[in-house]
Amino acid sequence: MLANIVLTLLRGTVGFYTGSTAVLVDAANSASDIVATVVVYVGLKLAGNPPDETHHYGHAKYESVAAKIVALLIIATGISLSINSLLLIKAGPIAGPGMPAIWITILSVVVKEGAHRYVKRAGQRLGSTVLLADAANHRSDVFASLAVLCGVLGAQLGHPALDPLAGLAVSLFIACTGLKIYAQSIRELIDEAPSEVVLNDITRIAESTCGVLSVTEVKARLIGSRILVDLKICVNPFLTVVEGHHIASLAKRALLEQLPAVESILVHVNPCRHMATKDEPADCRNCQFNPHGRPKEDY
Repeated sequence: MLANIVLTLLRGTVGFYTGSTAVLVDAANSASDIVATVVVYVGLKLAGNPPDETHHYGHAKYESVAAKIVALLIIATGISLSINSLLLIKAGPIAGPGMPAIWITILSVVVKEGAHRYVKRAGQRLGSTVLLADAANHRSDVFASLAVLCGVLGAQLGHPALDPLAGLAVSLFIACTGLKIYAQSIRELIDEAPSEVVLNDITRIAESTCGVLSVTEVKARLIGSRILVDLKICVNPFLTVVEGHHIASLAKRALLEQLPAVESILVHVNPCRHMATKDEPADCRNCQFNPHGRPKEDY
C-alpha cells in the first residue's frame, strides 16, 4: 500500500512535468493498485471469519469475490488508459519526456518486482487466491513499466510518438491481466473442481487407507483457496458400524494430513458387493464405476 502511494505521487509528478503520457498511465495504474490492495485486505479479513449460522462452510469465497473486484478494477483501468492513449496519438506531435521520466520508470520496475516476489511468497505460503491475483497484478506492472521505459527512451532518441504508443501497449497489457484474474475468480465462484492431479491424489490416498477396499466416487470443489471433498468408499460389509466409521475417519485424517489445501471431507461408507463372507477377499474386477463421476446404482 505504502509503495503504491509513493509510486503514484512520484510517477504523477514526473509524468506531469515531463509531459510523458506513458509515465502518467503508469501513475494511474499505481493509483488503481491502491484501491486493489484495499479490496485484497478487506477480502482476506472477511474470508478469515469462522463458519456461522448463515455460512456453514465458512467465508472463504470472499477471497474469490475480492479477486473478482480486483480484476474489474484492473480491466477498467486498462480500458480507460487505452482510450486516453489513443486520443493523445490522434492529437498529433508530442514533445518527448525528460530524463526524470526514465529514472522514475526504472525505480518503478525495481519496486514492483520486489512487491511481486513478496506478495507471491505470502500467497503461496497461505494458499491465498486473492494474494496470488495481487501478485500477478504486480508482475504485470513490472512488464508495463518496462514498456513505458522503452517508450520514454524512444522519445529521448527522437521518436516522441513512441511514448503514447508505449502507454497504449501498457494499458492493453493491464486489461488482459485483469481478464485472466477475472476468469480465475469466476471458476472458483461456480464451484469448479480441482485439477485431475488433485482428484487422483485424493483417490490414491483414500484407497491406501487400511480397511478401504475401493473408492467408488470422488467429488470436490474449490471454495476460495480451499477444497471441499465428498468421498464414497467401499469397506468389508461384515464390519460393525463402529469399525466402518473408524475406517472412514482414518481416510479423512490421511487426506487432511497429506493435502493441506483440503479443508472439509464428507466420507460415505458403502458395503462391498463382492464379498460373500467376512474373510473372502474382495473381487472388484467386474465392478463398473467412474471414481470421478457417477457411481454404479448399487453404490
